[in-house]
Amino acid sequence: MSQHDNPSAPSRPRVLVIDDSRVVRISLKKVLKNEFEIIEAEDGEAGWEALLADEHIQVVLTDAGMPRLDGYALIERIRAHDDERISGIPVNMVTAAEDEEARQRALALGATDFITKPFDKAQLLARVRAQARFDQTSRDLAQTAEALVEQATDDALTGVRSRRYLLKRGEQDLAFARRHSQDISVLVIALDQASELARKYGEAVLDPLLTAVAAILQATIRKEDTLARIGSSQFAIIAPTLGGAEAFMVSRRILRQIAAEPVIVNEQAIPVTASLGLSNPGLDNCTHFEEFLNRAEQRAASAQEAGGQRLHPAEPGKPATKKRVSIDAALRILASGDPQKLTPHLTVILEQLLPLLEYADEQRQWGVAMELATLRQKAGIPTGH
Repeated sequence: MSQHDNPSAPSRPRVLVIDDSRVVRISLKKVLKNEFEIIEAEDGEAGWEALLADEHIQVVLTDAGMPRLDGYALIERIRAHDDERISGIPVNMVTAAEDEEARQRALALGATDFITKPFDKAQLLARVRAQARFDQTSRDLAQTAEALVEQATDDALTGVRSRRYLLKRGEQDLAFARRHSQDISVLVIALDQASELARKYGEAVLDPLLTAVAAILQATIRKEDTLARIGSSQFAIIAPTLGGAEAFMVSRRILRQIAAEPVIVNEQAIPVTASLGLSNPGLDNCTHFEEFLNRAEQRAASAQEAGGQRLHPAEPGKPATKKRVSIDAALRILASGDPQKLTPHLTVILEQLLPLLEYADEQRQWGVAMELATLRQKAGIPTGH
């Protein structure tokens, strides 16, 4: 088995030597041991296990022909791995000087270089040194990039907050709301048919569209609200003190404003709509902010699946019966003096009636939009129904 008993960070670069010949392993170790820490494996499978177990291995030397897993299959497995630490590691094939066919095959599979037998000590050391330095530099750059992403609180494209910031701020706002018995709502706004827009107008239009939507949202929110981009075409808003009918009305207004005017990109007028998922502690029994955010994301996705350009709020329990009863039929039942027959069908009837009342309110300016929104919220009827 491979000798990787100490997986802690080594003081010298760590090299994995894989060969079924103990003599070859000893020869390679003799050349490298003064500058490198050597891990040995007697076949490809043992070498693979060592590589998975030890994240500090920086260079691999492997023979071509070995039992269980040969060098070619090992290289192929390494290059296909999802972890960049493994898939990007320098791998050298140990070959005979005259074996050109083996070289070409290994190169095609992703070998970094070749070590020829008998070994040239100076050449071997120079190659392994350079590869170890390259691997360390790659790791350092990856760690730096990862740290920058972790520290980022703003979305580079739109200038609004990042998902990471939103999660941290959301826990704070949720804790404050609970301590002071205040409302709080989470809104997730998802750009409708982003893939279709990219296909129709080109990938380059998505950035301007997202920037335009972010600007609309930024102009809509209050000072105490937090706006963040949480996905490739998704935004979220934390709205402290906003709950129930108010959150519902704000959500509807957001969808109307996004759809009000097309976005002009390269002199093209591109119509944009969005779907919105709403979550709040009053109706969602969740412990942590991320759970509320996930609920809102799920509802935004559900709204898109239902056709888009609509709102799915937090929904209280609905009646199990969904048999379709028309408004005319409901009026006839009322006129017959047997209104209790309508009780199981009230939600279905309201789903038909509310859009008519909302339209009439907009046209006649009755000023009852808030009351209708409250009714829709209490009945658990998403907008668009």
